[in-house]
Amino acid sequence: MSAARDLFLEVPPLRVAAGYDVYDKLSRAAELWRKEGQHFSAGVAMLDASDAAWGQPDRMLEALRLGIADFEFVISEQAPTSPASLAALYKLRQSTDRTSWFSDADRETVSARVRELSSELGQRLFKHFRDSENADGYLVRGIVIVTDRDGIWDTRFPDYEVPSGIEQPGRELLLNIPSAFRLFVSTGEWQAADEIVNLCKSAFTTPGLKGWRAVTLGHVNPGETVARFDEAADFFIQDAVPPTAEDMMRRGGHWSGINQQLWAKYFRARARLVESIRTPTKVKELLDRAGDALADTESGWHSGEVSRFHVLIKVIAKLLSDPLSFDAEGARREYELEIRMSGEVEQDRLALTFITEAASGFRGFATDPGSEITRNRLELALGALERIPTIGPEVTSAVRPEIGKKALATILGPIRTWMHRSLGGIRDEAQFRLILLRLLQNGLPIYAQVRHGPLEYGKDIVALLEIDGEIVLRQYQVKCGDIDRKKWRESRDEMETMFQVPLTSFQLPIVPQRIEGALITNGHANPYIEPVIDGWLREQRETHKRLVEFMHLDALVDWITKGRLVNELRAALREHGIGTGEA
Repeated sequence: MSAARDLFLEVPPLRVAAGYDVYDKLSRAAELWRKEGQHFSAGVAMLDASDAAWGQPDRMLEALRLGIADFEFVISEQAPTSPASLAALYKLRQSTDRTSWFSDADRETVSARVRELSSELGQRLFKHFRDSENADGYLVRGIVIVTDRDGIWDTRFPDYEVPSGIEQPGRELLLNIPSAFRLFVSTGEWQAADEIVNLCKSAFTTPGLKGWRAVTLGHVNPGETVARFDEAADFFIQDAVPPTAEDMMRRGGHWSGINQQLWAKYFRARARLVESIRTPTKVKELLDRAGDALADTESGWHSGEVSRFHVLIKVIAKLLSDPLSFDAEGARREYELEIRMSGEVEQDRLALTFITEAASGFRGFATDPGSEITRNRLELALGALERIPTIGPEVTSAVRPEIGKKALATILGPIRTWMHRSLGGIRDEAQFRLILLRLLQNGLPIYAQVRHGPLEYGKDIVALLEIDGEIVLRQYQVKCGDIDRKKWRESRDEMETMFQVPLTSFQLPIVPQRIEGALITNGHANPYIEPVIDGWLREQRETHKRLVEFMHLDALVDWITKGRLVNELRAALREHGIGTGEA
């Protein structure tokens, strides 16, 4: 064992922020290895030295630059097929990515360089090992390169998919080198990935590899994209945690939930988006389904590509549903946070332009449509959207007519009568009661229940609410249609019974401080019965000291609007199969 290796192994394995002594020892080990011609091990030592200097950016960067120089030396001096050269190219890719962590290097430039190195490593594996007896390892599953750090190298070919990004330090260093296929997938070189799919058909045996094979086929065969992306999602879902320790060991002792928890959702959403190209009349529905598929991808496994895509889907869906309520600043903040987390990429300027100009365009159509028509900001937004790779011109063409309709509707002004028409058209009192209950539940009541039945005692719905710090029990009698003499006689008796027979306290966690009654209808009072109802209400207030009100259709719509219950009403109507007739 060399003196350099002895010195290197004296350092404890946890090296982050380990201090100057560890930094110095690793630097001296690197220098000894360079003298012995072991530049790869010198580079690895300097990467660890960079970690040891954590908190001192200048020293970290200097160590990293020395390590990069060592890896570049190995690449230039060793044969391209040698384990040392392959390992050095892999570590150079890793080291380059780290330079943007604590330097002024442009993140976009660094990302481009990392993609170049990934492509170079993939091309090298494909070019030199496509005819190897271990081609399935080099091209599909990945390989493990092992070194004793003093010049002895070995290459292993597991029969499982090698997990990427995992290293095993110690007396020997084990590096998991991704396959050419996985490298091409990471760089978006789909034609090259497809060549491997056709060359090594029998090597794609795991759910993960089958999933990425389907993704590849979806990219190179546009007519099959929807089916292939759905197929990929199905395979990724199958990549479940191994049920036994033996099964885990057959996978190399490692399992990741990223396929199930991220990629399955992402490609299910991508499938729905591409489907909108074929069926543009269903674009709003498909965008909603894409958004639903991406649920819970905001936490857990992270991918800059997925997070950016999710923001854009939410923005487009909002523009197609209610563009004037679109929070452009919130969307920008969410997108810019992703840039800070994963670094800027080429599409980011386009995405931010789309978000800003779309919001400004709709705001202009609402406030000054004459000027906005000449500014063309909405067209500028769509022009940016179609240049974003995960969206593209075809999807933009699918959403363009719907966005145009929303722009025209914004110019002409909102249609506000849909609530009157939708609520006024309900003829089933049971259905009407359930819709009202859902609206009441939106305010998170202490208690709310439909109590209609033989023993309701006038109380179709009751809700215990906290209003301005006071606990209020509201009791509702619900009717459909206009109130005529017959309906009023029934309602009057039920309203009086409402107060004469108090609600038991069994389900009320708090004793109400005030009790109110209301007759709600989705119609109006017949003109002949108006004075009768008015006189009765006055009698209840003045003689019996009861708080009673009559809520007709217009008052009901006013309550929904002022209570910001419009979206809850839409959902409730949709749940009961009632259309809104909105544009």
